[in-house]
Amino acid sequence: MKNLVMTVAAAATMLFATQNIKAQETTEDVAMMQTEVEAPVQDGFEKIEASALPETVTNAVATDKAGATVAEAYYNEELMVYKLVLEAEGAEPETAYINEEGKWVKIQK
Repeated sequence: MKNLVMTVAAAATMLFATQNIKAQETTEDVAMMQTEVEAPVQDGFEKIEASALPETVTNAVATDKAGATVAEAYYNEELMVYKLVLEAEGAEPETAYINEEGKWVKIQK
């Protein structure tokens, strides 16, 4: 009987003792450095200015993708293909590929 009372007392002591234990809390703000890293392009396309696009490409965008503007432009020298991010009002940005002759192409990923 004495062992039972001692066991209950020990269990109660451990229960109440562990209720006040908390993980490390800090009351002061910790300054963290934020760094922005631009991920390298993995698909072989290098970013170019939209103003550097050939006239055949800009004409194709104007006629085939009416109302769209070129938000970003990339060029792959090996494939001789432009990767365009097109934005139109009220629509999500679209990625399209076009060659130097102004013909739309599909890129296999």
